[in-house]
Amino acid sequence: MSDPSFPEPPASPLAKALSAAFARHEQDVPVAAALRPAIAAGVRKRRARRRWTLSGATALVVALAGAVPLALPERPRPPAHTEVLLEAGSPDVGNFLLLGTDRRPESAGDTVRADAILLLHVDADTRTVFQLSIPRDLLVEVPNFGIQQMGTAYVFGGYELTARLVGGMLGVRVDGGAVIDFTGMQRVTEAVGGVDLCVDQRTVSVHLGYDPSSGDAAPLRPGMQPVVYEPGCRHFAGWQALDYVRQRRSLADGADDRDAHVRQYLAALARQLGDPVKLARAMPVAGSALDLHLGDVSLPMLAGMFAGYDAARVPGLKLPVGPDRTVLPDGDGLVTALREGTVPAWAAAHPQYVG
Repeated sequence: MSDPSFPEPPASPLAKALSAAFARHEQDVPVAAALRPAIAAGVRKRRARRRWTLSGATALVVALAGAVPLALPERPRPPAHTEVLLEAGSPDVGNFLLLGTDRRPESAGDTVRADAILLLHVDADTRTVFQLSIPRDLLVEVPNFGIQQMGTAYVFGGYELTARLVGGMLGVRVDGGAVIDFTGMQRVTEAVGGVDLCVDQRTVSVHLGYDPSSGDAAPLRPGMQPVVYEPGCRHFAGWQALDYVRQRRSLADGADDRDAHVRQYLAALARQLGDPVKLARAMPVAGSALDLHLGDVSLPMLAGMFAGYDAARVPGLKLPVGPDRTVLPDGDGLVTALREGTVPAWAAAHPQYVG
């Protein structure tokens, strides 16, 4: 019996044709009649799973919603020239900036930079969220500070200035975003029980090593054996995932490979957050780990926009950058695609930037 709160979707012509053919042959093949109830039960179970499985994007939004009632530390106001003059509250929101900073508890008072910079671009037609990595060493013109690396812009104006620079460079409106540091990333990952990652090349940590006395991982010191991540797919604990995505020195393409690993990690985290139980565990942690920048955009609006997005479809994009560490003219067509809403077609035509 169907659930009236979840009406059955109309059958496709192909489904109707298969059903009719199946019915015609039930009398000729007795086992078919016995199989029909089992098949129907399986279909109902799959539909139920689809109803209750949250998409990765929706899960992230709900996690943010759980964070709102919690008291976040007040941020100092940036200088007037760093304020973002963006329209907010439009139902057509589609670009969100996620910054991962290098703030560490043991380094209080040190200069904090944006270590990972990603623009999440929402394509409503294909119901896909694209992750576009912005290299932290990309050279940009920072008002009043001259040519600087994009990651250093965070030092001068925090999220607001970084969002303004990214939006201006790509010709898009940044509708909101969040900032998280290393400790927050690890805590959220631990809350969902870790993530599954596939190591594409031997990666040697420059941050962690094995303590000879205990065998546990600890900050790397002279004489310690560094932690090494060998190629292959495996489950990563929170500390392992964080350490792995921070590495670049032992990678063939350095920072580019590290950015690809960050995208892989976020896609894996989105899949974990698609589990309602794991999402519930992550919500209180996300509340204290995320520094939210949503402006006038309401969380219900975001949740409605993301509803139905597939956590398994969070493709990564690499920003087209020249040897001078600046964006190629029109981003090799990406800037136009972002502005016109044709990113899926651009990605299909430029596979060298996908992954």
